[in-house]
Amino acid sequence: MTQFKPTESPWRKAAGLCESYQAQPAKAETLITDINFHSSAERRRCQFLFYGVLRHRRRIDELLARLISRPPKPRLAAMLQVAVFELMAAEPARQPKVVDYAVGQIRRIMSRSEAGLANAVLRKIPAEAAKLDQEAPAAVRLSHPDWLARRWQEHYGPESAETFMAWNLEPPPVLFRARGELPAGLPLEPAAWPGFYKLAGEWARVEPLLNAGRLYAQDPSTRLAPEALAVRPGEKVLDLCAAPGGKALMLIDALESDRDGLMLAVDLPGPRLEPLNENLQKLGRRSGPAVSLLGIDVRRLSPELLRREGFPETFDAVLLDAPCSNTGVLRRRPDAKWRLEPGDIAASAELQGELLAVAAERVKPGGRLVYSTCSVEPEENQAVIKAFLGSVAGKDFSCRSQTVSLPWETGHDGAGVALLVRR
Repeated sequence: MTQFKPTESPWRKAAGLCESYQAQPAKAETLITDINFHSSAERRRCQFLFYGVLRHRRRIDELLARLISRPPKPRLAAMLQVAVFELMAAEPARQPKVVDYAVGQIRRIMSRSEAGLANAVLRKIPAEAAKLDQEAPAAVRLSHPDWLARRWQEHYGPESAETFMAWNLEPPPVLFRARGELPAGLPLEPAAWPGFYKLAGEWARVEPLLNAGRLYAQDPSTRLAPEALAVRPGEKVLDLCAAPGGKALMLIDALESDRDGLMLAVDLPGPRLEPLNENLQKLGRRSGPAVSLLGIDVRRLSPELLRREGFPETFDAVLLDAPCSNTGVLRRRPDAKWRLEPGDIAASAELQGELLAVAAERVKPGGRLVYSTCSVEPEENQAVIKAFLGSVAGKDFSCRSQTVSLPWETGHDGAGVALLVRR
């Protein structure tokens, strides 16, 4: 990991993150969490630049390869990546200032000749980008792996695939779900989905409500699974693979204040459990349903363990938010498309089928099970449900509804949701 002085600019920190990522790819969220920032504004600026490079990485690297005959040193390459992204995001009138700033940053720590090279290359980028956009295939222009672009073209057609890839290049808007009534005068505007709001002012003015758990930052796609499960007050609810907790809070809110209700959230012990626990802690001391957290692999959630911990063996409503390829949320997790390999989707589907069979055992007769993913791949959605219903584990279940949210149609992240009912 590149080390930074406290006084380093967000631009320089973003370049350092790009350098670290090139040396050893890791989850972008993990890399940026390890950096100290003076303010939330500084963090947002750094994240905008770093995530922007990851979103547009293939196009950026192609442009640089066209203009530089030999690969530059890793540090210079990373600084050029940030500069090219910022050029692409800037209005034409501002582009010379972007170049001047980037060259100034490079001159501080690189050689005079390298700063000269950067100056010459960056001033040619706008013209070269226009040329590339006329010549290059969609996967290059829109910065996606070839195999993923081909897959979407086959499933959804060339036009929808291009629209989807372009969608993935845009930073997601900041959206919140309100938990109860909000005070007047907040810099929030109603979004297209009931109960959701978009930020229309300073982050600092809504931060106290976020810290208090009265607002939760989440995409409207996250509402689909809890809505399908349709939890009622007094029910016993099991949320599997529950981190980071946005859906869990929606299920708890649906239980209202009925003390007969129960919510058990389960996820792997370790880093995933920390944000889940933090979000559940925001509920504070309150009357109403019992809320518990259990750190364990879902596949080890046996009746004996549940009894020993004081929980029922079966539940009225079970949500399985299964691990997946994340292809529905690539604009939010821009590094995921570069980690994915063609075999990963089949591997995810195999794990999802295993988890779904375990989740089904925890559903009481007449109870409901919702299977959800943040993938748009048929193998991880429709195919998993079809295989489950044809298996021994699914023989007592019927599928009441199934949908796959496609971002270019719904306007929010992608998701797959199926409602299963046990006879």
